[in-house]
Amino acid sequence: MVQYSMAFHHCSIIGLGLLGGSLALDLREQFPAMCITGIARREVTLAEAAALRHEEEPVFTTLTCELNAVRSADLVILCTPIQTIINHIAELAPVFSTGTVVTDVGSTKRAIMNAAATVLPPSVHFIGGHPMAGSDRAGLSFARAGLYRGATWAFCIPPGEEQAAERLVALTETLGAHPITLDAELHDDLVARTSHLPHILAGALTNVVLGDAHRHMSGSFIAGGFRDCTRIAAANPAMWRDILLTNRDRVLLALEAMRAECDSWEDAIRGCDAPHLEALLTTAQQRRERLNE
Repeated sequence: MVQYSMAFHHCSIIGLGLLGGSLALDLREQFPAMCITGIARREVTLAEAAALRHEEEPVFTTLTCELNAVRSADLVILCTPIQTIINHIAELAPVFSTGTVVTDVGSTKRAIMNAAATVLPPSVHFIGGHPMAGSDRAGLSFARAGLYRGATWAFCIPPGEEQAAERLVALTETLGAHPITLDAELHDDLVARTSHLPHILAGALTNVVLGDAHRHMSGSFIAGGFRDCTRIAAANPAMWRDILLTNRDRVLLALEAMRAECDSWEDAIRGCDAPHLEALLTTAQQRRERLNE
């Protein structure tokens, strides 16, 4: 196992939202000697980050809006929306120092991995990352220590980058995450069904229920079930636009499977087919119960 205290000395976090801010809090707690640089371009974000403290000590060693601040970092973590991550990889390609490990927290991996493979020199080690953590609330004000504890952290490791990945995996284990490795194709296929499809369904359900002619009365009939099903619809629209479009083909396949499933339920209800309807409900109940095992 890698010695965490020596794995990385200077971490630059680009993007100071929920994920980037929470990561900074955890790193400061676990590695008090590490230099942590927060990088943002909006002055309001920099001001908010400057006030971020942990145990009466500033979380960030340095705050900057200059992207070339990554020159001295041996670990750079891109915590922005997916299209911005792709833009940053191209923009920073000539800036990264030799030996720097670069990773990201993007929810899709193929587009990001392809961008890195296209523009980064061999001296820069890019490892695709995706921590399955977060919230429907965005922004640095919602950052908290422990966000990644118990979360699956997926890594896509290009050939030849195993040694750099080992250091990064060790770091995330220290934060309490559960790292797994898989290729970008499989990652994007899995999250299309487990994450992206549910977000579409939550948004569609919200639009149907709260957009009909009786929406002024709907509030009185909304209970826990509706709120549980639609919580994620409150997440950042621009972020999710990038997620869905960079995983377009897999999301469309997931929607096709969902449409076929909905057709089965509609056929059972339209035809008053009680045995079929009960079978569908029973299958769903049993599969959901197995999820908790």
